[in-house]
Formats: sequence, C-alpha cells, structure tokens
Amino acid sequence: MLGRTHIALGLMISLIVVSFLGFPLAVGELNTIAIIVAIIGALLPDLDTGTSSLGNKFAIVKAKHIKKIWIIVLVMMFTVTVIFLRDNPILYGIGFIILLGFIFADKFARKGYRMIRNFVQAMAAITIILLSYYYNHYILATVGFVLVILLFSKHRGFSHSIVFLIVCTLIVKKISLFYGDIDYSIIFATSMASHLLGDMLTKAGVGLFVPFSDKRIRLPYTIKTGGKIENFIFIGALFAIFNIMRSL
Repeated sequence: MLGRTHIALGLMISLIVVSFLGFPLAVGELNTIAIIVAIIGALLPDLDTGTSSLGNKFAIVKAKHIKKIWIIVLVMMFTVTVIFLRDNPILYGIGFIILLGFIFADKFARKGYRMIRNFVQAMAAITIILLSYYYNHYILATVGFVLVILLFSKHRGFSHSIVFLIVCTLIVKKISLFYGDIDYSIIFATSMASHLLGDMLTKAGVGLFVPFSDKRIRLPYTIKTGGKIENFIFIGALFAIFNIMRSL
C-alpha cells in the first residue's frame, strides 16, 4: 500500500482503539504526540526500502538528481575525450564506456540513491546510539539499533513481522514512560498492526512470522497497490477519521 493509505488507516484504527479503551491521550484536544506516534507506527515497517515515505527522509538527494549529475559528468567526460584524444584510437574505447554510462544511467542512479540513503540512515543510527550513551539515556539506543536492523531487512520481511511489532511496541512503551506519564505504546502498536494488515491485502504479502518462517502471508482477497480499491480505502479512512474526531 501507499504511504498515504498506511497513515490514514493507522490514524483511523488508533483513534478507534483509543476511543474504545478510553486511554488518557487527550484525543479530544488532538494530542500532537499521539498523532506523531501513530504516523511513525504506520510508516516504520517500510523503512526497509528506500522508496518509502519515511525512508525517503534519509536521502540527501533523489535518484533523479543523481541521474542528472551523472549525465552531466558523462557529457563533460565525452567533451574532454573528444578534444584531447580525437586523434587517438583509445577514443573509441573510452567513447564506448561513456555510452554504457548513458545506457545504464537509471540503474546507476537508483543504486547510488540507495547507497546514500543507507549511509545516512546508518549515521543517524550511530549518532542516536552515541548520544544515548553520552547522556545516559540508554533506552534511546534501541531506536538506533532498530534503524540498523532495518538496513539488513528484506522488504516486507522482518520489519513486517509480529516479532518486530512486539519489539518496537516495547521500545515505545519504555520511551513513553521514561520521558512522561502517558503510555503511547497502544496507539503505536495498533497503527503499526494496521500497516501489516494493509500490506497483507496486496499480492506480495508480508513475512508475518519472520524469523521463524520466511513464508509470505496475505489475505484471501488482494488488491493492487495504488489501485482504485486502495484509493477507496484511503478516502473511507479519511472520512472515518473526520467523523471520529468530530464526535470526540
């Protein structure tokens, strides 16, 4: 599912659960932290791919920008080669290599993008771990370790498993109680669970039982990502959120 649909479903289900259980989240006053936690829970599983809404935040430059820079470099290389090696047979060899560079520009840009994004995510994880150690807030180190784990997770693998859901919920619970009196783990868990359920609606399914089993789990009925039915779900979730908030 698309990021927008995950966010809408996460907020909708979180609001329903919180309202039903009567949690002290001041939902009637639109608790900002609760909403942020719900959004993070809705997007976190897709951090295992650089093309997700949350994963893109770690990218300094986009793939399309890398491609433009790469093409500019190739043009400059070709120009210099023609000027200084026009009478040298090596011109043809270098020209062929430059031609391959143009042909595979898209693939190079995508790989370059993933390398940069993964590097930034790794640096963010290390920074969080070091800061948690320096300020003796060791609970925050778990956030850094989660970011590292997601770098090695296959798409819709461990990050979409029940084990990962439980681990992240416990981390949110510890952080919530460490920095305040309100436990946001329930709203996080329900929002993240909605993400897993939403992706189970797609043909690719999710690794719900990783690391115990690599089998992809999906619902009997599946939909196309970004298709008409998903758009209908997205609009329906927004409508439900509006009505829930109005009734609070």
